[in-house]
Amino acid sequence: MNVFIVTDMEGCAGCTAGGYGRKLPPGVGAQYLALMMGEINAAVEGCVQGGAKGIIVGEAHPVDLAALHPAAKLARGIPWQECFKLRKFDAVLFVGQHARSNLADGVRSHTGSSNSIIEFKINGQPVGELALFGGLAGALGVPVVFLAGDSKACEEARALIDGPVVTAPVMESHNVHGAVCLAPAQVHKLIKDGVRVALGRVQDIRPIVFKLPCTFTIEFKYAAIADDYCLMPGTRRVDARTVSYTADDYFTAYRGGYAVLGSVLAKYDAG
Repeated sequence: MNVFIVTDMEGCAGCTAGGYGRKLPPGVGAQYLALMMGEINAAVEGCVQGGAKGIIVGEAHPVDLAALHPAAKLARGIPWQECFKLRKFDAVLFVGQHARSNLADGVRSHTGSSNSIIEFKINGQPVGELALFGGLAGALGVPVVFLAGDSKACEEARALIDGPVVTAPVMESHNVHGAVCLAPAQVHKLIKDGVRVALGRVQDIRPIVFKLPCTFTIEFKYAAIADDYCLMPGTRRVDARTVSYTADDYFTAYRGGYAVLGSVLAKYDAG
């Protein structure tokens, strides 16, 4: 069995500060990355115990390669849409995942950017990064079987995924920067045991698939961001701050609706 692990940091237990234009206090970033590594390695160990032979970790925040579980490999510098094509994967796991944007009580809740994006929709449905990246796997027929993150992210997974997806709520979400967090020892056991169970449910969980043609709609914080985004061919202006992009297949919709955001938001999210 080949497994791909999507990683993030804001959904790791204790990683509640920052975002929305706020910089992390000195030294806190390194602490957060260490907490993230613990959760990643717990997921890898769960994969090993669940019988996985090929394990690739995707990198959203800097992964300490020297500290990575030896059973895993790291996909560094590879865009998400290409990561899912590295192997013929059987299952996808999410570790450190936060909830979608525009939620009042989700820890660090955002989709793509906490500074510049108000809401992201696929085919009119508000979505988070779980749906965005899970849809890439789903377009290839691969299910998301596990998610570790804050309680709101776990709720999002159970609502979105058709089947007995396993969730590991590592912190109880109360507001944007507030949560009741489990200690790492508890977190690591919860993740390890959950992954092991999830890999036994692969055949019972349906991939995340969106109806085609697929439309990505993004509402930005400022009209100026929409101005810049609309320079991309095929983009439609919905209103002053909202744009959309439609394509006949999910990978094209993703590239046009989300993948180009990096170059646009670098101008607004810098610093």
